[in-house]
This record gives sequence, C-alpha cells and structure tokens, in this order.
Amino acid sequence: MHRRTFLLSLATRAAALSGIAPLAAAARASTRSAPPRVVVLDWGLAETLLALGVVPAGVAEISDYNANVVAPPVPPGVPDVGLRLAPSLEWLAQLAPDLILINSSQESQRDILERIAPVRAFAIYTDAGAPYRRAEAVTRELGALCRCESAAEALIARTAQALAASRARLMAAPARSRPLYLIRFFDARHIGVYGARSLFQDVLDTLGLVNAWRGPTDYWGIGVAPLEALAAAPDAKVLYFDPLPQGVASTLASNRLWHALPPVARGRVAALPPFWGFGMLPSAQRFGEALAHALLANPTLSVSGVAHP
Repeated sequence: MHRRTFLLSLATRAAALSGIAPLAAAARASTRSAPPRVVVLDWGLAETLLALGVVPAGVAEISDYNANVVAPPVPPGVPDVGLRLAPSLEWLAQLAPDLILINSSQESQRDILERIAPVRAFAIYTDAGAPYRRAEAVTRELGALCRCESAAEALIARTAQALAASRARLMAAPARSRPLYLIRFFDARHIGVYGARSLFQDVLDTLGLVNAWRGPTDYWGIGVAPLEALAAAPDAKVLYFDPLPQGVASTLASNRLWHALPPVARGRVAALPPFWGFGMLPSAQRFGEALAHALLANPTLSVSGVAHP
C-alpha cells in the first residue's frame, strides 16, 4: 500500500514538473525577447526612446527635461533618478535596470554606474560634428537595442520628411530670409551662438538657410560671445531662444546695447520657443518646423537671400 502511494506520488510530481518545464522555457524566451528596462541620463537619448514608443524605467531631471526638451514629454509615473551628472545611486539600485544609457561626455560616471547595471554610451556630439547624421545612426542602434527597428526607421523617415516640408514652405514663400543668428542669452552681455557642429546648423543646412555666425564653436556646436558680436553682420536677423534668464528678461527692454544692434534696431528679431540645443531627431524636426513658422509669420524676418544647394 505504501509502495503504491509512493509510486503515485512520483507520477504526480513528474506530471507537474512536465507541465512547469514548458512554462519556464516560455518565461525565459519571453525575457529574452522583451525590451530591456533602461534608465536614461541623457535627454537626447530620452527624447528618442520616447519617440520610438519606449518608456524608460527612469529619466534624469524630468521636470527640467519637460521644460527644455518639451516634446515628447516624459509620461507621468516615470521615476526621476536625479541629476544627469550625479544620479541617485540608491534609487538606481532600487530600480534595478537592465541597462543605463549615457552620452559619450558622461563617461566619467561609467565605473560607478556599472556597479548597478551595464552602461551603454552613445556619441552624438563630437569634434567631428554632423550630429544629425550621428543621431540617425544612434536612433538605429537604439531601435536594435529595444527591439523596435521598424519604429526607428519610421522616426528617421518622418524627420526627413518633416524637414523637407519645412524647406518647401520656405522656398515657396515669395519673400526669402536673410542670414540669421541663433542665440541663447547667458546674461545681459553674453550669449551662446549656435554654429558649426550643432544640430541647429545641420537643420539650417537642410532648410537651405544661411547662418550668420562664422566664429568658433565647441564640440556641442555653440560659441560664447559678447552681445556686440551680433553687429558683425548688420543685415542679418536674430532669433533667440526662450525662456530668457531672469536678469535678462527684466532688463532687455532697457538694454541700450541690445537695441543699438542693427538687426534689433530694424526689427529683424524674434523669439523661438524653448529647445534643447543638444538633442536628436525629435528636436531637429520640431526646430525645423518652429524656425519655418517664425520666418514666414514675421514679415520683417523674411526679406531676401535663402541659400540654394
């Protein structure tokens, strides 16, 4: 009797295990095919993942991301992991991501971050420039990493199509735009000017527009200059990015140097909405659309001289 009960018990356990084995194999296969859970410390990478339909397991400085990058926004409920250059290691450990994504300028954090999860670094802004082309390549890398290759190709195509549409709008306009300065105020006397090696320069080239800035830039594509440097091209127009620093916003109306600049004195100045100057394809598309709108909506900005390839 006991022997029969024992044999029945063995048969029951064998049957149970035979049912569990396929489930475990399926679970392992599902884990292998599921996209990795990624924490992102770079905003350009974050905007790209969100545009691909991938919601990160964590993003750095979410409030500032939403204010500066603007779109696509980080969905509510995504954890904020702290500063881009000094994330909360305790919080990262609790989130237990499969990967931590950084840009190449954040490499100094790699050793400490790899105590928590493997790290992948991507180079978009380098001394070689061409961030738009690099953004396309990195978008494909992210698509492969997150198993959404078709979404990556769609984003690349959608961005190219949107920029082509913005260029067509500018070329079809009866009035053409002058060379332009793209600036960001640091304070009332100093500005950052976007030029060679910037994403914005790549968009200007794609749209057939001329950048008035010929000065040096760092590998992010931005040069630092005194405000009076904008007088070097008196026929240019000036577009500046909102929001203005608090001190500038309160004094610009009474800033004599600003109003003495030829483009400003002649009304060839306009504000652009907030943009992250170091983004990827989503920033490029939105910038191209905003720039075309600003140039075509303001008659004083659209008077002669679009460059043709």
